[in-house]
Amino acid sequence: MKTFNSTLLVIIFIIAAQINFAQYTPDSTVTDYDGNVYRTVKIGNQIWMAENLRSTHYADGTLIPDVVSYNNSDSLEAIYGKLYTWHAAMKNSTSQKTQGASPNGWHIPSDAEWKELENYLGGAAIAGGKMKDTGTQHWKAPNTGATNSSGLSILPGGEYDAYYTPHVFRIINEYAVFWTSTQVGNLKARERFLTHNSAASEIYDWFKVMKYSIRCIKDEITDVEDEIIKPQGFKLNQNYPNPFNPTTNIEYSINNDLHVKLSVYNVLGELLFNVVNSFKTKGNYSEIIDMSNYNSGVYYYSLNAGNITETKKMIYLK
Repeated sequence: MKTFNSTLLVIIFIIAAQINFAQYTPDSTVTDYDGNVYRTVKIGNQIWMAENLRSTHYADGTLIPDVVSYNNSDSLEAIYGKLYTWHAAMKNSTSQKTQGASPNGWHIPSDAEWKELENYLGGAAIAGGKMKDTGTQHWKAPNTGATNSSGLSILPGGEYDAYYTPHVFRIINEYAVFWTSTQVGNLKARERFLTHNSAASEIYDWFKVMKYSIRCIKDEITDVEDEIIKPQGFKLNQNYPNPFNPTTNIEYSINNDLHVKLSVYNVLGELLFNVVNSFKTKGNYSEIIDMSNYNSGVYYYSLNAGNITETKKMIYLK
């Protein structure tokens, strides 16, 4: 009889812990009118952008007014995204969950949607830490409680203070401030913010002329709509073997001629490589992936075909 390798047992326990504490699944990507591509993550029943909005145009191609980059810097924009007034982000709407500056199929999250996110992450008192990117490369020390277990990878993009005089950029590396689509009066709207010295996700009501970051959330799809959109022949199977070393097989089916992307991600939602990124005719497919250049751990593979995306988890054990 074979004895169970103790090192392998430890690895399995570590991976099991990662599975239990990972609170998100890498989803797919979304592209705005300007061609900016954003990573997305599924957290509970919500799908969020994992990056701050950088768009200068609404989805219909019209320019977004009053949008700026921190210190008017292209290099800072690439890291932290752009800053928007509330009216610009909302495209002058006052309706909660309006599309505003978001790409098609997405919208500006309401206060209630932020609350749902916080609750899923264990409550407002600790949710901020689970949203924040780890380390002090971008966040000022001590970056209290930062684990990024949500996969949102939130960075402290600061703000443009257009209320007090003089108007200035400030608090970069210390605060991440986001508009919600919830207004609290003619002059003010609700914001959500995270700080470098707290694990909490905070609420504040402030003036709409301020310029803050934007995180978009995907529109909800009803069950009926899902049946219409998702082809009956679309299927992504669990990889086999699983766990594997170092190769595994992934099978999938599509019932239309589509551009197909099959991608592998790490637990931070970072794209490692594309297995497939090409046009495919309808049918059944099988792909073998080789992870010999990577460390043991939990990984995700995601199939995107047309408007449909499905993601599954796999375990690589050396």
